[in-house]
Amino acid sequence: TMGNPVQALLSLQEIDRDLFRVNAELKRLPEDQARRQATLDNVKGVLEEKRTALRGNQVRIKELDDMITVQQQRIRKLENESNSNKDVTVVEACRYEIRGLRRQIEETEREQFSMMEDIERGKMEIDKIEERLKLELSNFEQFCQNVETEIADATKRQGDLQGKRAARLGKDVDANTLDLYDRLLAARGGEALARLDGGVCQCCYMQVPPNISVQLARSSKIIQCSSCDRIMYL
Repeated sequence: TMGNPVQALLSLQEIDRDLFRVNAELKRLPEDQARRQATLDNVKGVLEEKRTALRGNQVRIKELDDMITVQQQRIRKLENESNSNKDVTVVEACRYEIRGLRRQIEETEREQFSMMEDIERGKMEIDKIEERLKLELSNFEQFCQNVETEIADATKRQGDLQGKRAARLGKDVDANTLDLYDRLLAARGGEALARLDGGVCQCCYMQVPPNISVQLARSSKIIQCSSCDRIMYL
């Protein structure tokens, strides 16, 4: 026959199995929410980086426009100087500088063109990310509402189970045994007890010494599986 402490723990185990699952759910739901929030924050970060890069390219194109304007003004000034000057050396120097400025303008325009292509690609990428983010934010909002409902439901079930547990917890279990049981619950995924059947622990499926069955049958003493540490019962 089964001793009173083990019998009392078995009665508790029925409740604690469900309570462990509810507690795990209450832990998991906020963690899932935090992971999703982190993913969204990452997407927002990427989007802001793209926008910053786009603004930087737009500013750079404006700077290049200003450079070209200055170079063109310099060319016109040099052309006027060349046309009005009779000194061949001065005319050649003006023409030499004009050729250099025109090469610089061509290089600047090539850089502008390349940056304009980058801007177009950037805008397309931003549009895609914004579209994706809009959908994910909508999904996340729905997810948060569901999480709130699930947490409320799980919290209610947790309270009900804790009430039943308190009512079922009698005087058959001493403080040390209850402490052992609670530690095993946490360490063994909500299963602190293991049935012994055919000399085999039905939780870890390891063979136990033959005398364990005899001890369990004759005594109310707490006996643990030598492999998984769970409290054994017949």
